[in-house]
Amino acid sequence: MTPTERFPAALLDHDWRMLCADIGERRAGSAAERRAAHCIAERFAVAGASRVHLEALKCMSLHTANVSVHERHGRSWRPVDAVTLVGAPGTPGKRALTGELVWLEMPENAHRLSPGSLRGKIAAVFGPLPTSVVAHRRLVAADPLAVIHVDDRLPFPWVKNDGVYPHWTRTEGMLPTLAVPYLDGWRWRREGVRQLKVRIAADLRAAESQNVIAELRGTNPDLPALVLTAHHDTQCGNPGADDNASGVVCLLALARTLAGAPKPLRRTVRLISFGAEEQLSVGSDAYVRRHQPGPADVGLVINFDSVASPLGHWVLYLSGEARLQRHVTRQLAAHGLDVEARREIIPFSDQFPFNRAGIPSLWFMRTNFPGGRWQHHSPHDTLENVSAVEVQRLLGAVYPLVHTLGTRAAWPFAPGLPADQLATARKVGRELYG
Repeated sequence: MTPTERFPAALLDHDWRMLCADIGERRAGSAAERRAAHCIAERFAVAGASRVHLEALKCMSLHTANVSVHERHGRSWRPVDAVTLVGAPGTPGKRALTGELVWLEMPENAHRLSPGSLRGKIAAVFGPLPTSVVAHRRLVAADPLAVIHVDDRLPFPWVKNDGVYPHWTRTEGMLPTLAVPYLDGWRWRREGVRQLKVRIAADLRAAESQNVIAELRGTNPDLPALVLTAHHDTQCGNPGADDNASGVVCLLALARTLAGAPKPLRRTVRLISFGAEEQLSVGSDAYVRRHQPGPADVGLVINFDSVASPLGHWVLYLSGEARLQRHVTRQLAAHGLDVEARREIIPFSDQFPFNRAGIPSLWFMRTNFPGGRWQHHSPHDTLENVSAVEVQRLLGAVYPLVHTLGTRAAWPFAPGLPADQLATARKVGRELYG
């Protein structure tokens, strides 16, 4: 049976349209995210999965945001498109703040920050926002009025949405932080813009997200399970057709196909669609903290996140020993899927909380741009910019891998993470997740 026959495009499109056309934007803690979770649960049950249920978890939800950025243009002020980062506070009293624009080229300028060195100023960060707690503390201690992120991965005229790390917000403090389009930042630097006026009025509320969990029960449920994951929430301002309705579409397709497989599963396959991933895998972290799985409970996690670019490169982020990499890449290639395998610990997707627990993982992603994906967290992440053909190609290679692993009592690679990767996962996890 070919991938197009096993995974009909009409069924993939049906699931995609449910998430992106019928529901649309699904920001964490919203009614739309909750509706998506219930729809996914219903489709898991129809596919033949058992023990289908939702698990609630706490998150922060951005209900409304009124954001404005103006640049000084002679004697007048000119507006610039901007969005607040989810989880960041508003400006004090929701007032507009005026300050000198100061540039930070990160991460190389982080060592120059000192307590109070940016007081009364507005810091434009070009490059990544701090991903180390030391750099974040330096930036907070420098005490700028606000931080403006100019993302060097996305050199486009539109603004992208993003979030801040919840753990750092609670423990280290967070500055009013927003994003502007790359090309506006480019123009500010080229034209020598010196002064900005910034206002953020954000309504952040404690809310509830949800994980959707289903099982295809194996004949020997004492064997470590195989866990397949994706996330159903989105960033603000887009329906998340690639990030990550595409991953949920894969979960639903695999649930249908595995449930109807002629050879029964020996191991249980657990399918989980996580909520609040866009706030640094809050849903996945909550699941791992609640259930405390280890390598004896879960043998491997396979995560699908952003897998549907029409034009792109298949990237497989792999946490585990070298034999796992060799086995997986050979199996995928045998079914027509060549991947760039990167054996490393990545803390920015839903497999990572499992890595902290010593569980190996695969994360499938399809990149189309040196920074990842050009439509990342923008209004361009729509159904027009995803490909069912590429998802069929992925599923056509992943299904035989999953089914073979699910029907075997022993695997051709060692359980758990190598000691060096486990040490890295725990160190990074303490810093980013607490």
